Amino acid sequence: MRLIFFLILLIVSCDIQEGNFFPSKSGLKWIYSIMVESSYTGKSFEKRIMILNANEKRKGNVIEVSKLYSDGSYYTYEINREQKKVTRKSVVLTFDEGIVEPVQKVIYPDINFNVKEWIVREQLFLVRGFQPPLLNVKPTSQFDMKYKIKKKHKIFRMSGKVYKNCVEIEGEGKTDFIADTRSGPIDVKIKNNEVICDGIGVIMQERFENTDASAFGNMKLKKELINFN
Repeated sequence: MRLIFFLILLIVSCDIQEGNFFPSKSGLKWIYSIMVESSYTGKSFEKRIMILNANEKRKGNVIEVSKLYSDGSYYTYEINREQKKVTRKSVVLTFDEGIVEPVQKVIYPDINFNVKEWIVREQLFLVRGFQPPLLNVKPTSQFDMKYKIKKKHKIFRMSGKVYKNCVEIEGEGKTDFIADTRSGPIDVKIKNNEVICDGIGVIMQERFENTDASAFGNMKLKKELINFN
């Protein structure tokens, strides 16, 4: 009986364990390596991006944090510790392609990841056309990405580094788009995996946008944290 009570207490303790998975302090900086691969071209390219917490405003249990990207883009998020959710409030982009999905939306409905499943409205951003008449076609289809908690890690190892108290989430979605009116819709299957760690935030992301169309093929993005301070 005592053993059963202890196990129940342990499970509850794990569920209510709190962490700071969304650091908001001004001046914090993340540097990521991003690798994008295309099955159509058989090539990949790598780049690095920096994300800086440029501004933080606090009002009670609500924190508004603005993030400046190295390409000049500017994202603002609201971390509501009372409602326990993270909302994207605004986006200013430095390129022309824009966002067709809702700009204001809940990204994470539970800052402690006690909600096991949730849905986020997203759009395609990897798949592109590579040959006429599809040259420079970029589908903007929206879809519901269904996320779930894949695993909680006390310890997570990546690239020789050890991270503590991490959450691995997995998302799946599907949509289609018309690239050429002479053909039918092209189906796309999307998968997105992320690892988010206490005191740091996202340390790894893998995203796949896969089609059966020869002019688009499959696209993969892999993002890894190089430095955080």
